[in-house]
Amino acid sequence: MNEDILTDLGLSTNEAKIYTSLLSLGLTTITSIAHESKLHRSNVYDSIKKLVEKGLVAYIIKDNVTYYEATDPQALLRILKEKENRLKAVLPQLMLSKKLAQSKGEAHIYEGVPAFTRLLYEFLQYKDPILAYGIPPIAPELMKTKIMHFHKERMALKIPMKHIYNHNAQERIVFLNKMKLTYARYLPESFDSQVSTNICGEEVLLTLWIKPVLTIQIKNKLVADSYKKYFDLLWAAAKAD
Repeated sequence: MNEDILTDLGLSTNEAKIYTSLLSLGLTTITSIAHESKLHRSNVYDSIKKLVEKGLVAYIIKDNVTYYEATDPQALLRILKEKENRLKAVLPQLMLSKKLAQSKGEAHIYEGVPAFTRLLYEFLQYKDPILAYGIPPIAPELMKTKIMHFHKERMALKIPMKHIYNHNAQERIVFLNKMKLTYARYLPESFDSQVSTNICGEEVLLTLWIKPVLTIQIKNKLVADSYKKYFDLLWAAAKAD
């Protein structure tokens, strides 16, 4: 009998030797088992105890002598089923661990308007709508002509973009709403911020509009999805005029 199959089921090498020996010997003693399996008696005692615990070996005592025999080999299927059930019990946790590991993502800090512009252009590879909120009026001023070049390329790719500006950017909002695939609104002054948030695909850009401009790039699907949901709430509350 191939003992490797038994070890694959979780039996030790000694347990596999003893079990196969018992299958051929039938009801027998430790001495006979040790002889057949070519194992030391002490090793046989240790291993046969574990086989009894696993339900693969039974014993009887006659005249103060203990005799052992292998139980029905169908018991091996029970062991396999138990292993399968234990795996099924922990499988959800294993899958969750994998998802968490995949969702850890990356975070990087960049400095300067050119770096932010480059990150914004990288959004275009997703071909997804771009969402932006918390935009102060100084943002387009610092970007100068770079932002219009970006919008031209975005519109050429037919990628829509929604903006939510601070309350004091009405002129910018009117201008943007005249552009194709471009939508802009504003929130009350209480929502004003110097940190803008841009979301697209699996990325989020948090940009602090100071000199030098600082941008935190987060690549994480769970984080991006959460920010998208928050944007939807803000968009519903924002005004276009």
